[in-house]
Amino acid sequence: MIAGLELAKSLGAEVIEAKCDSLLVVNQVNGTFEVREERMQRYLDKLHMTLHRFKEWTLQHVPQDQNSEADALTSLGSSVEDDEFNSGEVVQFMRSVVEEGHTEINSMSLTCEWRNKYVEYLRIGKLPSDPKELRALRTKAARFSLFEDGTLFRRTFDGPLEICLGPGDTEYVLREIHEGTCGNHSGTELLVRKIVRAGYYWIDMEKDAKEFVRKCDEC
Repeated sequence: MIAGLELAKSLGAEVIEAKCDSLLVVNQVNGTFEVREERMQRYLDKLHMTLHRFKEWTLQHVPQDQNSEADALTSLGSSVEDDEFNSGEVVQFMRSVVEEGHTEINSMSLTCEWRNKYVEYLRIGKLPSDPKELRALRTKAARFSLFEDGTLFRRTFDGPLEICLGPGDTEYVLREIHEGTCGNHSGTELLVRKIVRAGYYWIDMEKDAKEFVRKCDEC
């Protein structure tokens, strides 16, 4: 969100009509959701500083199945080969988003999305050139399904389909299940099981759950 606004400002834009398929981001920016985490608050402060540089701005939530234009751009971006652009420039630009010294940004989560390789494989049959990666992708992709609206699901062995989440939505799910209306500040293993039962999945779920519990003041 911040990177896109910075780019729009550099192109001379004065009025912004932004659309986002992350309900978490939209509600935090518009003030509907409270921001509890210090690191996320720094991002929000930076975002508001950036927005105030425009004469007018609006931010609207667009469901993923109605966000075909952004989805098409994502697909186009993920189809570019690594040697076709200077990845160092991308990471450097992303690292400039938050003020120096405030936080360590995971450049991988900003420049690539773990779901992309499965989506591109299931949608157009795109395969990696490395034989080892090719075998691994084919094996793992057997458990994934891509719906017509572009939503990626993961099949479980004895349960329902799990919605695959991207980096922008995992924080909200972790917080709601851990300490929200139905939460009881459970440990890492129980938290992961609850996430699975709720029908969600992402590749670093266990690691993120462990880190979330570790940072919880009440726990």
